[in-house]
Amino acid sequence: MRPIDVLDASSAEEMAALHGAAFPRNEAWSRNAFIDHLTLPTTHARGIRTPEGLISFILVQFVADEAEILTIATASDFRRKGLARQMIEALQYDLTDMGLQIWKLDVAEDNLGASSFYRRLGFKRDGRRQNYYKRLEGHRVDAILMSKSVGGQMPN
Repeated sequence: MRPIDVLDASSAEEMAALHGAAFPRNEAWSRNAFIDHLTLPTTHARGIRTPEGLISFILVQFVADEAEILTIATASDFRRKGLARQMIEALQYDLTDMGLQIWKLDVAEDNLGASSFYRRLGFKRDGRRQNYYKRLEGHRVDAILMSKSVGGQMPN
């Protein structure tokens, strides 16, 4: 396991660069978008670094008892090595102390790797947002809404 750092607005440039490398141009977040999120008291970010710099991060919005995963990015050479899972588990531990009950997220319907990853973590499909993501080619893709409770069972 690699050490996990708490990230703040001073990491926005690195986060934007990594996000830009991990996502299509029209979906990549800017430095200012990260600064805007990271200056909110409800936003939590964690990252993993090597001596060369940031290789993976997660950005979460936490309100009341719910945490929404806003984005996760990992450098291509470090994907499928358990870094995203490690950061989610570390954040879950931290946020549980603050009252976390439910994780939420949305994922593009055509992002089969991410959908499979979240299902392996116990996320269940809750619904969809029609035509939410716009692809570079101009067509739109639905967002699949997913959630899971911290205890493994969704509350009634």
